[in-house]
Order: sequence, then C-alpha cells, then structure tokens
Amino acid sequence: MPPTKESHRIAIAFVVACAFLMQGVDTTLLTIAIPLIARDLGQSPLSLHLLITAYLLSLAVFMPVSGWFADRFGARRVFCWSVALFMTASMACAAMPGLWTMLPLRMLQGFGGALMTPVGRMIVLRAFGPGRTLDGMTWLTIPVLIGPLIGPLIGATLIEFAPWRTLFFVNAPICLAAIIGALRLIPATPPEGAGAFDLGGFALAGLSLVLFQLGVEALSHPGFGLVGAVVLVAGSLAVFQVYRRHARGLDRPALDLRLFSNASYRTGVIAGGIGRIGINSSAFLLPLFLQLGLGFRPIHAGLLAALSGLGSFASKPLLKRCVARFGFRRVLIAITLLGTLSLLAFAGVSTAWPLGLLIALVLITGAIRTLYFNAANTLTYTDLQDGELSRAVSSAGVFQQLTMGLGISISAALLAVIQTPGGALQKADFHWAFAAMGLIPLLSLPVLWRYRDTGAAPAVAEAPATLPVAPAAPVAPMRKTQAPLRNKSIGERRAAAETDHDANTDVSGTAA
Repeated sequence: MPPTKESHRIAIAFVVACAFLMQGVDTTLLTIAIPLIARDLGQSPLSLHLLITAYLLSLAVFMPVSGWFADRFGARRVFCWSVALFMTASMACAAMPGLWTMLPLRMLQGFGGALMTPVGRMIVLRAFGPGRTLDGMTWLTIPVLIGPLIGPLIGATLIEFAPWRTLFFVNAPICLAAIIGALRLIPATPPEGAGAFDLGGFALAGLSLVLFQLGVEALSHPGFGLVGAVVLVAGSLAVFQVYRRHARGLDRPALDLRLFSNASYRTGVIAGGIGRIGINSSAFLLPLFLQLGLGFRPIHAGLLAALSGLGSFASKPLLKRCVARFGFRRVLIAITLLGTLSLLAFAGVSTAWPLGLLIALVLITGAIRTLYFNAANTLTYTDLQDGELSRAVSSAGVFQQLTMGLGISISAALLAVIQTPGGALQKADFHWAFAAMGLIPLLSLPVLWRYRDTGAAPAVAEAPATLPVAPAAPVAPMRKTQAPLRNKSIGERRAAAETDHDANTDVSGTAA
C-alpha cells in the first residue's frame, strides 16, 4: 500500500534523493579533477571527458530495461541492487591504471545508475500519489541540488590533500545510507509480473544510441573527422528507423515511442533535450575554463563552481510559483532565453573581470540550469496516465541522459576543433565554445512555441490519473460526470471534462 503519512512520503523521497545525490557528486568530483587526472595519466584534458560520457551513454542505453526489472523483481529490490552495483563499480575504478581500463567500469557504473534513477523516481511518484507530480519531484530534487554544491568542494579539497583516486570512494557512505534507508522505509511491493522483454528492440535502440554518440566523438578525432562523424550518425538514424518499424507491432517495446502522441511528454522530451545539450554544457566547461583558461587553482575553481549549486538551491522555490502563474510554455521559453544569455556571457569573461561579477554570473547560471531541468522534467510526466508512467520514466530517461552526454561531448569536440594543434587550451577557445553551446537551446523554441498548456490552470501536478498507485487499489479513469478535483499542490480547480480533453490533445508539429 502507498504511504498514508506525509512524513513517510517525504522520508522516501529523501532516501531516493540520496541515490540521486551521489550521482551528482560523482560527476562533479571528476569534472573538477580532470586537469590533474589528465596530467597523471598522460592524457589530454579533453580526452578525460570520456569518463563522464561513457557513464552517461551507459545510462541511456540500459535505462529501457529499468521498468522491466522493476516489474519482474520489485521496485525496492531493484533499487537496492542498482545502488550497490553503482558503489562497487566506482570503487573498482580507483584500482585501474589508466583511462581505457576505467571506461568499462564507468559503463558498469552507468548500468547501475540506469536502473537506480528511473526506478527511484517511480517509487517517489507512486508514494505521493495522483495529482501531486510537482510535490513529489520537488521533495525528490531539493536534496539533489546539494550534489553540485558539495561535489566540487569535496573534489577540490581531496585532490589538494590526497591522491585523486580517493575520489572514487566518496560515494560509498551515501550509497550505504540509501540502501539502509530503502530497506527500512520503502514498502516491499510484490513484483507485478513482467512480460517478455523486447530484447531485439533493446539491441537496436542501444546500437542506435551508441553509433550516435560515437559520431559526435568522431568530430574531435583526427582519424575520423567530419566524414566519419556523418557516416556514424547516418548509421545511427538508419538503425533507429529499423527500430521504429520493429516497435510498431509490440505492446511493450523497449523504448515506447507511442508516448510521443502526448503533447506534454513530447514537448518535455524534445524541447527539454535540446535545451539540455546547451545548458548542461556549463557543468563541463566551467571547471575547465576556470583552471585552464583563467588559471585558478583546483581549490579556488571548486569553490567557485560550488556557487553554481548554491544558485540552483536558491532558485528551486521559484518554479512552482512561476508555473502556477504563467504556465509551462511561457516559463520554459523565458528560461531558455535566459540560459542562452548566461552562456553567451561567459564568452566575455576574462581575468580583468571583478570577482564579484564572475560569482554573480556563476550563481545565475546554476539557478537557470536547475529551473530549466525541473520545469522540463515535470512537464514530461504531468499528463500521463497510470499505466504509462513506468514506460515513460525509462523512455524519457534515455533521451534525458543522452542529451546531457551530448552536451559534454559536443563541448569537448568544439574545444578540440578550435584548439591550436599541439598547443594548450586558451581562454579564447573556451569563449568560442561557450558562445556556440549557448545558441543550441534556441533550437527548442519552435517546439515550445507550438505547445499549449492544458486547461486554464497549469497542467503541472493536476492530471488526476497521472501516477500509478498500489496494484490492489487502481484509480478509475476520469469521467465527465465526476466533480472537479482540487489540486493539492497549487490549489486550482479544473473540470474533469477539461482534463479528459486536454490530456489527449495532440499538438501538431514535432514528431518522435
């Protein structure tokens, strides 16, 4: 049965957030230490981005299996297994002698994350119940904001006073706390009985994602160049078309593209994904820019990068009010434009800038990144029906992780192309990279412009049949004879007839 007490729901959200926290800490730890690790391993700093993109690619490839695993073995069991795998693979990386021996373990760690993230999110959304999507996401993400805040601080401090390999042990205490909390607080619901897994579709979708990522990576590799990149991307699109034909005849495909018929889901995934490519690039570019472009020591770069997390934390309460007043469409368009402006501002940063002005820019960029990610995530799930949530969480997660990885890969590729051959990265190289990445979010504006918020009130957290409940107590579909429901998150009333119509409204334009 779902938790009946609000305190129990919040406790579950914090347990799952511990797992999400260690993901944020893990990535930011490595990012701030990239220049030092590169020198120690005899690699270019740009090549070290593979430690991050390999992890994110593995997340995207294996995320479609998360829903099947949860149905087959139970959500709590899968969550605990995945956290343990994530922790074990991370600690094993510390024993590896070089970059190429670390990459398989980073991919194994990504497999653990691929199960942990969507299953954890599904546990929280089920705990909060129908009509409280934004409440569940808010309690889930508030502790996650701490990751970008403390990650750079921990990473910079460790590499100042200890070997960089100790970075891979930092998440062990968080993982153990998440496992113990899950066993104590998350209800042990019985497995729902998964059907046959779409192994063929999983292989096709995974191959398509891998080829696409390799195509982006090829841009910065002299042995492939533009021609090699085009061939790999074309192969990826061809394989994806084969997958689309394969998935049409299946009830439960590995990657459910039928969800794109939902306007909110389609807009959240496509527009949100395009924006992520550009906006998330700052998480990779900023620590490198501070150290390699402006000459900051790691500890000082870590302190400044941590302010981005502080901006994220401070901006979080604004989202609910903005969406309630203006709706998703206007909020996301505004945040997209602000995200572009913040990245373009970095193209003008120099050593002559006052430190206070640089701190303000870092704070604002972190706030914008958090507002954008959370608004896009909430829009993605807000109009889904009960039976769609498991498939939606895993399918949307694939595109979310892929686009976040693309932001890092494209940034690294741009720097490799701009960089003087045989020379070190210069401040001007980062300026061009920030400017180019800042233009990418603008490509999402046509998709956002076509979207129409469902009903008079924002669709966020309002769809009465949005979230699954315990199998023993299914929620009946809304009927037009039912009384209007009152949203527990925002407090707006909305007619059930409007809910039925708007939840199925199809916005013409962008296709899957």
